[in-house]
Amino acid sequence: MSESTRLEITAAEHAGRRARLAQRLQDEGLDAICVFGPVRVAYLTGFHFAATERPVGVVLSDTGEVTTLLPALEETHFAQQCPDLPAPLTYPEYPGGGTGRHPLSVLADHLRARFPAARRIAADHDGYENRWGYRGPALSALLGQPVHPGLELIDDLRMVKSAAEIELIREACRWGDHAHRVMQNSIAPGANELLVSHGASLQATRDMLAALGERYVPKSREGLPANAMFISGANTAHPHGLHQSVGVMAGDVLVTGAYGTVGGYESELERTMHVGDPTPEFERYFAAMLGAQNAGLAALRPGRTCAQVEADVRAFIEDQLGMTALVRHHTGHAFGLEGHEHPFLDLDDHTPVEPGMIFSIEPGLYVPGLAGFRHSDTVLVTETGSELLSVYPRELADLIIPA
Repeated sequence: MSESTRLEITAAEHAGRRARLAQRLQDEGLDAICVFGPVRVAYLTGFHFAATERPVGVVLSDTGEVTTLLPALEETHFAQQCPDLPAPLTYPEYPGGGTGRHPLSVLADHLRARFPAARRIAADHDGYENRWGYRGPALSALLGQPVHPGLELIDDLRMVKSAAEIELIREACRWGDHAHRVMQNSIAPGANELLVSHGASLQATRDMLAALGERYVPKSREGLPANAMFISGANTAHPHGLHQSVGVMAGDVLVTGAYGTVGGYESELERTMHVGDPTPEFERYFAAMLGAQNAGLAALRPGRTCAQVEADVRAFIEDQLGMTALVRHHTGHAFGLEGHEHPFLDLDDHTPVEPGMIFSIEPGLYVPGLAGFRHSDTVLVTETGSELLSVYPRELADLIIPA
């Protein structure tokens, strides 16, 4: 099996990302950048790992030289995933493994030795992120000099997806759609939210692995490649309502979520459904929600800003529906390696919309005591407009569960 058949980003594309970031360092007059965010490490190197209390980081110089900081337990794992990169800088354990040295001091010593005359070093965080009990000094304190904010230098590169990224997300959409179909076919009165959600996710994952075979390359220790879930009843009036251990009943509104993960990249699909014959009240709010989503789809195109897209949706909800009081969140967000990424379709985000960006379009209406109404789709910005990558039915007739 050649590398080109594997559903993952190639080493050559990762090298291109580092080259673009190195050029940005030169443009900004920066000597190097330290990267601690696990997703950003993976974006730049292809090293996917379980993020724990043990610091992992990447140092990239303005000339493109790369050094990776790892706990010793990850050394062979790194060599397996990134054979094209130099051997890493390692430390024995956190908080020191008996050495008396904090892992971040190992990195600081390397920076002082490698960049003795460095005037400007940037980082996505001023030290490793606090997770799983980690405690540590700021990188700036160890270096005795300010660390310049560098998060945007990387995340701005992530906004516009490459052709390879788009194809991975397109494939993830196919399996998110499939997981949702498996789940919808499994829902009936009396069904338990948790059992149906997990059962459908497992079945869809079996189908996905059978279809893709060795082309599928897992990038995580947790979660399934294909996932679907739903919440029901008045609980859906909470935009992020938790599961309830209750059975589905006739007359319930369901709000669903489904996604695939391929090559580390995610999709997003959400639907509003109804168990049994819908009431006129439900139909009215459903039509309003669908109209708002259509307004968002029509508004998303190059040459506009994220704020302008949101303004169009808000104007539709206010002027056409008179339902502004039912809005609880903005219209959508970008995503890729993470479920939520910069930028956001929000009135205060003035990022220009560009071809190759991928957004969710998910304006919601939330009626207290009744239900929430929200569809979400994965949408690719094209040269002239947008393209739906998730193609699951959106019309009410296709989203009714027989009672």
